Amino acid sequence: MIYEFRTYTLIPGGVPKALELFEAGYGHRRKYSELTAFWFTEVGALNQIIHVWPYENMEHRTEVRSAAAKDPNWPPAFSKFGLVVDQKAEVFRTAPNSAFVEPGTYGPIYEYREYTIKPGAMPKLLEIWGNNIHIRTEFSPMTAALFTDVGGLNKFLHIWPYASMDSRAEARKQASATGKWPPAGEQELIESQSAMLVTPAPFSPLQ
Repeated sequence: MIYEFRTYTLIPGGVPKALELFEAGYGHRRKYSELTAFWFTEVGALNQIIHVWPYENMEHRTEVRSAAAKDPNWPPAFSKFGLVVDQKAEVFRTAPNSAFVEPGTYGPIYEYREYTIKPGAMPKLLEIWGNNIHIRTEFSPMTAALFTDVGGLNKFLHIWPYASMDSRAEARKQASATGKWPPAGEQELIESQSAMLVTPAPFSPLQ
């Protein structure tokens, strides 16, 4: 399974209109495939929307996108309103023991943590992560952890849902107190880190 993350940076104040247009178009786009998730940023890089599409493989992605492009109701009319400043598409695969959760309500706050891994170090990072993620998920669930296959290379992404900022702080505190998280050897493989807080759109399968 692969996941395409499409990140659009919008003009200031453009998120509400983008959500309206996307929701209207999604009723037609979902005939070809469903979303995994749709978020918009609250803290971090502002005015961004992130939509995540699952595909069996790159061939399936090509087939679905070709079929959807023929639909007169897709894509959303973002260009008509001059909403989009920048677009980025990346294809990810899930890390060991870190598959996407099933659709449902987990948030409403999601922390979106992106690490740049040193060149050539991703296999080791994935081994460490897969062997130790059970330590962290004892304290709060994970949405998914993924690494890039196409797009910006050497990226490792993990997404965490929380009921509140207090629950986030408490889960992170408890995990750190074990002395086993983050796992030994992980930090030496990381070049840089960033984090955002994102909120699900009303029509997102993950809430």
